[in-house]
Amino acid sequence: MVLNNILNLFFPKLCGACSKPIINCVDELCINCEIHLVYESNPNRTKIPKALRGRVEIEKGVFFIDFTKKEGVQQVLHSIKYQNQKKLAIYLSEELTKKLGATFFETIDVMIPVPLHPKKFKIRGFNQADLIATGIHNCFKIPIDTTSLQRKEFTDSQTKKNRLERWKNVQNAFEVKDKTALNKKHILLLDDVFTTGATLEACIKTIQKEVDCTFSILTLARA
Repeated sequence: MVLNNILNLFFPKLCGACSKPIINCVDELCINCEIHLVYESNPNRTKIPKALRGRVEIEKGVFFIDFTKKEGVQQVLHSIKYQNQKKLAIYLSEELTKKLGATFFETIDVMIPVPLHPKKFKIRGFNQADLIATGIHNCFKIPIDTTSLQRKEFTDSQTKKNRLERWKNVQNAFEVKDKTALNKKHILLLDDVFTTGATLEACIKTIQKEVDCTFSILTLARA
């Protein structure tokens, strides 16, 4: 602990949202961002189901932080994806899980993080959706399945694409590897951000072609 404090004095840990130094080296956000992004944010349970209505059927859909209402969200997601701040992703996932409470998760049989293509996984070194699953599992011990659904196509980034381009980019990107593991299950699909929902829609439609199951969705943010 003393060594950590000394190191933090000369090489301060930076907030994952605003990049300001954090006094307590075990924290992931400064106190201001903690209040703004965690304690003042509440899970939204209506916008994801509304966005996917008529496209795919889901039981529940929820996100934690809205891009349009909260400054610092983009930096948080950037810190997780590109600055290797894995603890930040797990921490935010745990906080969302606590705010949702046990009722949201009581019918969930298995969690599936939206998979990365192996090439992209190798470049990044981890899948941020896996970290979200870890945070939930830390609270409620729901099984995590990272093998039954896989990404078979290396697709371009969705960031600068419009709604139609996003859909075309991922509609054939996934494949089911283990039908038996998912049959009759209530699956919670996990991703870091919900934008148009094209990727999550593609995952659901791919699984539904092969397996009889139901779905819910959880993301950290909505853009």
